[in-house]
Amino acid sequence: MPPSPLRVHSALLAVSLLFGANYVFTKQILAEVPPRAWVLFRLSAATLVLVPLALWLRQRRSLPSARLWLGLAVASFFGVALNQVLFTEGIARTTPEHSAVVNACIPTWTVVVAVLARQEPLSGRLVVAVATALAGALYLLGIDRIALGGGIVEGGATDEGGATLLGDLLTMANAFSFAVHLVLMRRLARHVDPWLATAILFVLGVALLAPWSAPHVTAAAVDAVQQPRVLAFACYVVLGSTVLPYLLNTWALRHTRSSQVALYINVQPLVAASLNTLMGAPPPGHRFFVALALVALGLWLQTRLKR
Repeated sequence: MPPSPLRVHSALLAVSLLFGANYVFTKQILAEVPPRAWVLFRLSAATLVLVPLALWLRQRRSLPSARLWLGLAVASFFGVALNQVLFTEGIARTTPEHSAVVNACIPTWTVVVAVLARQEPLSGRLVVAVATALAGALYLLGIDRIALGGGIVEGGATDEGGATLLGDLLTMANAFSFAVHLVLMRRLARHVDPWLATAILFVLGVALLAPWSAPHVTAAAVDAVQQPRVLAFACYVVLGSTVLPYLLNTWALRHTRSSQVALYINVQPLVAASLNTLMGAPPPGHRFFVALALVALGLWLQTRLKR
């Protein structure tokens, strides 16, 4: 018997709530731990948890072919290694709410990449939907003020300093990188068990990331991540925003449309902004809310087209 819609939507809401807190707690961690070291800590810890679980849950016992291994390596580069590097370096230079809004464009970038890869047809309505969502992200970055020769206000890059523009651009690159990963996995998923693919993606991701991060894993970085407050945040990020959401999302996707999953991503910026404010940060300005409204409208238009 399929689960009730209430259970499915509760799972999707839980995923967005967990991910929303991830932005704030990661920002807290990066105040103490260097970004390059933290990326390796996070991926290694998540791999130690997810790989045994994935190998236990997998249904196909045969290993992928050599060609599939190559495809999974490319998908791991974009979706695990490069994605996490850009996300971490980005949020280290911007605010949690900015990062959450920019990442809410992942479904939009996925459509763009899918059209470029000829996996989806292009239409005028789709162009409007994509343009609306990306306009929200660009407004958040202050592209209008840049075009007019001014700085960026409300947490954006200014001529005087205190920039978040670089962090926002890195986060946008992270969103695009993950979109490429999703399009690649759409093709590969037909030929490999999803749980086995998970195990392979994370192992390859750690291997790809290690040469870049390992030199920064110093004794000081290890000591910093072992501080009780930082360790509590780290455990949440690994378990609460990596392992548990992945399991919930995988389960929910089996019982609902992916378009519904995409709409729930709009909850994450609200969670990030609310929690960040509760932890002492200034509340976001009007650009945050205008940008979020445009991104949400763009995603809604995309889901209407898919229906």
